[in-house]
Amino acid sequence: MPKKTSRVGAGPRSLSKDAILQTAMDFMEEAGERGFSVRKLGERVGCDPMAILYHFKNKDGLFRAMADALTARLEGVDESKAWQERLRDHARHYRALALGHPNTFGLIQRFLNTGISDFAPIEMVHRALAEAGIPDETAPALCLAWYASVIGLCMGEIGGLIRPATAGEAREILETPEGQYPRLRALTPSYRSLDPEAVFEIANDILIQGIARLR
Repeated sequence: MPKKTSRVGAGPRSLSKDAILQTAMDFMEEAGERGFSVRKLGERVGCDPMAILYHFKNKDGLFRAMADALTARLEGVDESKAWQERLRDHARHYRALALGHPNTFGLIQRFLNTGISDFAPIEMVHRALAEAGIPDETAPALCLAWYASVIGLCMGEIGGLIRPATAGEAREILETPEGQYPRLRALTPSYRSLDPEAVFEIANDILIQGIARLR
């Protein structure tokens, strides 16, 4: 009679963290955070949920590792460019990451840094700020302000704030009493044709100009 073999065998150490993270990110994109659970992830990976927690300690640890794995996919910037263009490009790379992974991207905003993958980009931002003439005593606050602004812009777009107004939303404005909101009524067609990328680039310019004025 043939001997039965166990599918688990080597236990949690045999599970690849990279494979778990890829499956977790795919699951997050498919189900969103409301539909995500370690138990369901275990079913997809084919292991007990505790085997996943062996690697990540708890759900927050898993989420931080997922955020770090996503951060690792950020495109690098051309270090030969001026500081303004490096920051512009870095912001654009965050937007591309958000649009490509809208459900996982939200995890990035929960941590001061996501882990080791975040250190090189943060170092680049600090070099850019130093070149802009920002003193060390204010650099950490400005760095966080820049990241919060860029990530917030990305969240606004993937969350539905930054987009063209719908026909129903435009109609609500146009149905208000004549003269009550004259500027808003006049600009309603522009809201209908709004380009999210243009919004992002305007904000990108504002951030760069603001940093330059702090020198």
